[in-house]
Amino acid sequence: TKEMCQLIRNTPMASFTTSYATSGISRTANIDVSVEKINGAILMPGEEFSTLAYMTPFSISNGYHPAGSYLNGKVVDSLGGGVCQVSTTLYNAVLLAELEVTDRRNHGLTVGYVPLAADAAVAESSNMDFKFVNNTKAPIYIEAYTRDKTVTFNLYGYDERNPKRTIEYKSEVLERVEPPADVITEDPTLPAGTRIVTQSAHVGYTAVLYKHIYENGVLVDKIKINQSK
Repeated sequence: TKEMCQLIRNTPMASFTTSYATSGISRTANIDVSVEKINGAILMPGEEFSTLAYMTPFSISNGYHPAGSYLNGKVVDSLGGGVCQVSTTLYNAVLLAELEVTDRRNHGLTVGYVPLAADAAVAESSNMDFKFVNNTKAPIYIEAYTRDKTVTFNLYGYDERNPKRTIEYKSEVLERVEPPADVITEDPTLPAGTRIVTQSAHVGYTAVLYKHIYENGVLVDKIKINQSK
C-alpha cells in the first residue's frame, strides 16, 4: 500500500560491498547475472527471503557460465561459480540491518573477500541456501549492483533502531589446523620421477563471528552470531 511504501526511508538501513577485482571473465559474469536477478526484490514484513529462489537455476539458459567453485574440499568448475560472493555480501548487509537470519552455512574452504565466519555459501545441488526474514514493520527494498568489479547491497526499510546504538562484527579464530603431509600416490602409467599435483593443501580454521554492540561509543554487549569450521 501507499502507506507502507511511505515508511521506507531513502537512506539504507545497511550497506555492504565486496571486491572481485581478481576474478576472471566467467566468474565476473556469474556475479553480474545473479546480482541482476536479486536487484529490486521487495520483502514484506514477516516474509522470508531465499537467495536460491532468486538466483537459480544455475544453467546456461539462465545466463550462467562455468567458473571455479568449492566441492568436497576441492576447487572445480561449475555453472554459477562465484555466486557465493553475492550471497555473502547480502549476508553481511543483513547482519548490519539486524534482520533475522534463518538459514546460513559456511564454505568448506576459506574465502578471501570477507573475514572468517562472515561468509554464506549457496549450492543448488545440495539446496544450501541463505535465508532471512524481514522482522521489521515495513517492506524491505533490496538494491543490488556491480560497479568496477565490486558488488554492493543496500537494504532500504523503516529503521527504528536508536541512532546512539551502533554495531560491529568481528571474527575470532578459535583453532588453526595445519594440513598433514602430502599424500603421494604412485601412478605406473607415468614416467619414473614424474609428479603431478592433483590437490593442494589448505590450512583449516574454526572461527566465531561476534556482534559487538555499542551505546554512545561504549561496548555494552558481545553476541555470538555463528561458529564456522
